[in-house]
Order: sequence, then structure tokens, then C-alpha cells
Amino acid sequence: MTIGENDQIIDRSGSADPLVNAWLDKQPDIQAAVKAARAGGAVVETRWVRAGGARYSVTVVVRDKDVLVVARDTTVADKMTQALLDSRSLFKGLLDRAVDLSFEVDADRNFVFLSPAEAFGQTVEGWLGRNSDSFFWSNGRAPARNPFSVRTESTFEDVAVTLPDGSTGWVSFSMEPRFDGDKFIGVRGVCRDVSDQVEDGRQTRMDNLRLALQQRIVGLLNTAHTAEELLGSASNELLEVLRAEQVWAIVKYPEGLVPAAVCGDSTFLPNIDQIWRDLEELGEPIAEIKDAEMTHLAVRLEENEKGIGMLVMCRDAENFPWSNQERALLTDVMTSLAAAFGKAQLIDRLERLSSIDELTGIMNRRAFVDAVERRLRHQCRSGQSGCLLFVDLDHFKEVNDTLGHKAGDQAIKLVADTMQTLVRACDVVGRYGGDEFVLWIEDIAPADAALKARALIDAMPGIREKIGAGDLRLSASVGVCPSLPGIDLSFIEMSERADAALYEVKKAGRSNVALAATPTSDKVSAGSTV
Repeated sequence: MTIGENDQIIDRSGSADPLVNAWLDKQPDIQAAVKAARAGGAVVETRWVRAGGARYSVTVVVRDKDVLVVARDTTVADKMTQALLDSRSLFKGLLDRAVDLSFEVDADRNFVFLSPAEAFGQTVEGWLGRNSDSFFWSNGRAPARNPFSVRTESTFEDVAVTLPDGSTGWVSFSMEPRFDGDKFIGVRGVCRDVSDQVEDGRQTRMDNLRLALQQRIVGLLNTAHTAEELLGSASNELLEVLRAEQVWAIVKYPEGLVPAAVCGDSTFLPNIDQIWRDLEELGEPIAEIKDAEMTHLAVRLEENEKGIGMLVMCRDAENFPWSNQERALLTDVMTSLAAAFGKAQLIDRLERLSSIDELTGIMNRRAFVDAVERRLRHQCRSGQSGCLLFVDLDHFKEVNDTLGHKAGDQAIKLVADTMQTLVRACDVVGRYGGDEFVLWIEDIAPADAALKARALIDAMPGIREKIGAGDLRLSASVGVCPSLPGIDLSFIEMSERADAALYEVKKAGRSNVALAATPTSDKVSAGSTV
């Protein structure tokens, strides 16, 4: 269009409607361009964008007293240019983010090319001519399938690396071998640092594990009916999640530490008393503790700032170290685990109350049999053994006939009290019926169990004096049966051998101890008097 001296349009082309309308609407960019051209007498160019988004390139030329305004629609060209710029910028950004280091190595894995000058926080220019292993695996632990030795185009995801500054991380490699004819001459490739992604993935998996583990433990709190079931199931969950060889659940009673559940295939026996003391001295709820040739991850559980138990996870930590993520997982579920231990103790107290012999306060027959059969199942996994003792009071009828049933009850109580002084918290004492008693002593040699039995026999004269029957023949006979790990899986199997040993004592004159011989067939061998 042509604009006259009075800013009137004096000529226009047939396609100038957008430009004419913009001039009539006093579009600022065009108005300013015309004014500048008149003032300077030179050609002026500007850009104009219509309300609808169309883009124009506007050129203003002064001709005598008139002004020629020419507009060209550049919408499509501008969009293509911008798209190209955007795509180039995007590609550059993607390339920059995708690759941290480009390289080439010779057949001996020595760097012959590196770009850029800095990567992984290192200045890499000085590494030309040096072996690639010393850059990515400065600890000397290059993977058996080394990315820098490939003979075919290969990708390596999430490879653990240790850089020269001692920092560790994870790197992904894309490698292409180079050949001169049939001769291998090196590898070229690129790599990128994926440490953040790997750690994020690990953290996500650990978060999922933590939530799943917490849900399972809460489920156990609502469904488990016995302390053994509750702690055994919780230990099995930890065994799986932590890839442990063995998990011990230890309950702290006033009398001492008691293994409540043992899960796993390993037969290693941790020193639980020492581990408990080490945890107390360290003052930390979770710690790695060396015990013999194993390094355990031990967790102390508390309720109202009082230790109620611990979990001991056994694993070959030298080859499979305990990770920070695993410690964090245990920290996150400690509250749930403490709740499980607390409920287990409550269940155990309730079971004890319903399992007590009213006269003596020790376990009744049913409860004792159940407890021993649980121990036998545990020893099948742990490799521990114990001893079952059958105790029968000799000439007890004389007490009732001579002094009356009240004296007889007193004698029964005194025997039960004496037996309890001979055992630990992890052992089990029960009244089998009438004047018969039973003992399960955990993790003890037969000779030491016989010494316990002898101590009971030696206490019988004192019991006679206390009930006023010093001249009576009241004494005790004991049959001791060692358990056979992996063979004795029921109380009946052991009770028959213990009873046979007890019979040998009775037959030989009473007031003595006999060890049940190890069975060589389906029948029990004769016992040997100690």
C-alpha cells in the first residue's frame, strides 16, 4: 500500500487487506516504522504479528512525499525456523544429558581419545595413554566381562565403578569394537553416569519392600495365635527381604535371653549373650557385630526404653556387605517389629498362665509337651540339641501314708522349686503327673545334664528335712535323653528313651541318674547309669 502526506492510503494491492486494516487500526509497529522512514529517509524493516497469530515481515520505503509499505506473510517460514531451532536445541540438550564421556581405547584398553575434557568430576585429558580400567575401576575390581574388551557391539547397563578419587557409582556403556581387517585394534564408545537413577530405583524398591514388610508384620499382629508363629513368621519375612542365611528372634526375659524363633538353612550358632552386651555398650539400635567368623546385623528392640528382645541376621558380610538401604529398612520397621515382640511376650505370658500346674507353679503336662516339640522343630533348623530329663520321686507314697497329703503336697512344691533353681530362662520345667517331673534343658551336653540331675538328687535329703520326714526314704530317680538334631521331631520319640533310662535306674536301686543310649534301630538301647 502507498501512504500519502496526510497518512491517507492512496494506493493498495488486491491482497493488502490485512495491512490496510492494520494501518487504519493504527497498529503501533507499522506506525512507528512509517514515522522512522519519513524521519530518516532510509528503508525501515519491522515485524508484525496479527491477533490471530499470523506473522509478517514489513518493509517501509520513502518515495518523494509518499511512503510505500510492503508486507510479506512469514508465518509458515517462521514456524519452520523456530521448530528447527527448537529441535536442534532439544537434540543438543538430549545429547548433552545422554552422554558424559566419549572415548576410544586401543587393543590394550588404553585411552587414545577422550571428550569432553571433564567428566564424572574428573579432568580426563591427562588420561590419554592410560589404561581405562584404572579410571573406572581404580580399586582393581574390573568386571569379568570388561566393556572395553568387547568384540561385538554391546551395551552394558548399570555397571558399578570406582573412580580415581575413590567415589563410587554406576555407569552405562555403549561400545563398538574396531577392527583392521580381522585384527582387533580397540573399542570406541560412550558412557553416562546413571548413579542417581540406580540409587532412585534402589530407594523405590526399598520403599516398596518397607511398606510390604510393614503390612505383613501388621497382618501377623492381627492373625498370629502363638508367640512362636508371630516371631517365626516375622523372622521369615526378614530372611527373604534381607537375603540372610539365618535370622534369630531373641526375647529378653528377666531371667535371660531366650531364642524364640530361628529361620534359615545355616547351622551357625551366634553368641546371643555377647551380641546383646555389644549392642548395649554401643548404645545403637542397629549395629554390625563380629561373632567368630561371621558379621551379623543385630537389632535391639525396646518398649518404654527397656530392651525386650533383638533380631540377629546372619550372612557372609565379607562377600555380601550389609548396605545402608538394608539398615534404613530395618530402622523404618523397628516400631512394627517391637510391636510384634511385645505381643509375642503378651501371648507367651497368657500361655504360661493357662499352662501352669496349680500346685507347683510350673508347666503342666500338656504345656510342657507343646514347648518341647517346638524346641525340637527349632533344633532341626538351628543344629542345637538339648536333653530331656524324666524325674520320678522314689517312695513318695511313704510321705502321704506317714505324714498325710499336706506334707506330700509340700514335698512336690519343694522339688519343683529346686528344679527351677537348676535351670535357665531358656529351659523348661514341668510336672508330668503325680510325683513325676520333666525337664528340657536347651543346648547342653548329656554329661552336664546328668550333673543337673545329680544336683536334684543331692537336694532330696534337705527336702525330707523341711517336711519333717528325715527318716523316710524319699529320693529321686532321673532318666536323661539327649536329643538328636534332625531325628527327634516329637516328644514321644524322646520320652520313650528317657523313660527307658529311668526304668534302668529304678531296676538298679533308685536315687541315681541314667543316660539313654543313642538308638541304633527302632528300639531304644539300654541306658547307662551315671
